[in-house]
Amino acid sequence: MTQPIGYRDLVADHLRRSGRPTGVAEVIPGVGDRLAYNPCVVRQGGRTLLAVRVESPDSYWRDESSWDPEIRFYERTPGGWRPAPGTPVFTGAEDPFAAWVLGRDGTPVLVFGVVSLDYRQDPPMVVTRFHAAPDVERLDPGGAFLEVPQMKDIRLLQRGDGLAVCGRPQGGTAGRGRVSLIMAEDYTELSPELIAKAHVFHDQVAEDTKLGVNELYDLGDRIGVLGHIAVGEEGGPQEYAGAWWTIDPAACTATAPRVIAMRSDFPPAPPKRPDLTDVVFPGSLETLDGGLARVYCGLSDATIGSIVLPSPF
Repeated sequence: MTQPIGYRDLVADHLRRSGRPTGVAEVIPGVGDRLAYNPCVVRQGGRTLLAVRVESPDSYWRDESSWDPEIRFYERTPGGWRPAPGTPVFTGAEDPFAAWVLGRDGTPVLVFGVVSLDYRQDPPMVVTRFHAAPDVERLDPGGAFLEVPQMKDIRLLQRGDGLAVCGRPQGGTAGRGRVSLIMAEDYTELSPELIAKAHVFHDQVAEDTKLGVNELYDLGDRIGVLGHIAVGEEGGPQEYAGAWWTIDPAACTATAPRVIAMRSDFPPAPPKRPDLTDVVFPGSLETLDGGLARVYCGLSDATIGSIVLPSPF
């Protein structure tokens, strides 16, 4: 039996490819000396919005007195990204994600998620919060319809056969972090208990490699996944790379990831901390003409970059 491949080999395979594209920096205005990173694209009508994590350079998740991330929305204009008027600000929130889904009556609903922290625990406990509204402007930062404790990287995809829900369990047989999948009828069925029942893909990567989902795409009989692979622990150097793979929901199988973006594929810029120098956290993939795609990424927990490459899907 072939052993699952690990982070180092996946990265080495990426580096061997000739003609790799080079990304560019995305300028987020009006943040002053704060950092803007880990974006998520929200398409609303003919508009393209970008949800961005904005925080102080010394914000640190283990220190409640310093931790100050918030999510702000920006809109693409001919002159670049600009603050989106009439949109909410989510305080105490990290790493946004979004999906257009269908309600029980067939009406489109925007489900918007953020990651927060519960400081009643030591260390602080991760909590993913879900919000729903007809559009970005009507999202209520104080009105989460669901909270899922102890899990990041939960993502949704509306399909013809229901709602695909991917999670990122850790510990036990999931080890340092694996991807899971379960189907639901609609977003109102979401619950921690449902996500805990999901099928876990154990054999995608080697044991020392972490894996997480950032955005999902409907490919008909398969689900396309934009995600990340990572190695390293808190307190030491951490390395993240953008990757893609596919899931067959009928067979409950997933392919091995392929790296599509590393930090060296983007212009240099100071990291938030030295241990985060080699970090790419992909947020969203935007389909372009000519079989191309633009991927927006958080870089080194400090800046945002985008890179145009052949569409993986």
